Amino acid sequence: MTPRAYATRVLDLLERRALYADRVDWPVVRARLLAAADRAVAPAELHEVLDVVAREAGGPHSRLLPPDTVRQLADGPARFPEARVVDGTGVLVLPGCRRDHRCRRAYAAAGGRALGALPPVGGWVVDLRGNGGGSMWPMLAVAAPLLHGDGVIGAFIDRACARIPWWLRRGRVGTGWWPQARSTGPSQLPGPVAVLTDGDTASSGEAVAVAFRGLPRVRSYGAATYGFSTANESYPMPDGARLLITGARFCDRTGAVYEGPLTPDAEVLEGDALPVALADLTRH
Repeated sequence: MTPRAYATRVLDLLERRALYADRVDWPVVRARLLAAADRAVAPAELHEVLDVVAREAGGPHSRLLPPDTVRQLADGPARFPEARVVDGTGVLVLPGCRRDHRCRRAYAAAGGRALGALPPVGGWVVDLRGNGGGSMWPMLAVAAPLLHGDGVIGAFIDRACARIPWWLRRGRVGTGWWPQARSTGPSQLPGPVAVLTDGDTASSGEAVAVAFRGLPRVRSYGAATYGFSTANESYPMPDGARLLITGARFCDRTGAVYEGPLTPDAEVLEGDALPVALADLTRH
């Protein structure tokens, strides 16, 4: 692909799909970028300037990832959910989930096994600290037994302000017509829930936090999240780069819309939020 064709593809996608595309003066940006493309020998010379436009059109969550970064993310170690009992409370740790299909299935299966192995408990902690994102659906599938039954658990709000619900039905989570992941754990787990977040809880990690908002007997603890409470679409580029376009904001089941940091109900800015949450759950 020539540099001009490469730049045109990125600009076309951003103009059609980006959340804040109406803030960009596209004739000016196109003229500048295509002139730069005509001087370039290879598309790689355009990565930096196209990344700037991606962030302008889609916000800070949008970006053009160069091939080296894409490979590093794909080769990084996969982490899976863990669950344990602390002082009579179940603690479910949900790390980020890689987007490849095999890892998504393994993540949901590991979470189901972890929850299924626990004895009955009086309450739950969902620990999203350090969860930098990835695929939200396996995370929601693992958390499904704690989301108080079937129904709408959140939504995307696109740039036309259309609402695209996230749903939970019989252990499956999805959006639109299609399920995206399936819970392999217990159908429902009763008890109050504490959700832990910190400044490294981002993107899909924030989506899981949003799914718990508006539920009775749920309270959040810790620090405000990173502030990428928006949804990205991912487009592979011919040179191995990947274009991430933010096209929607997150919305909780009450209708509250997010696009920045999520502030917890109880801020714990010094020390560990887990003992604070456990103490509150014990009292309630």
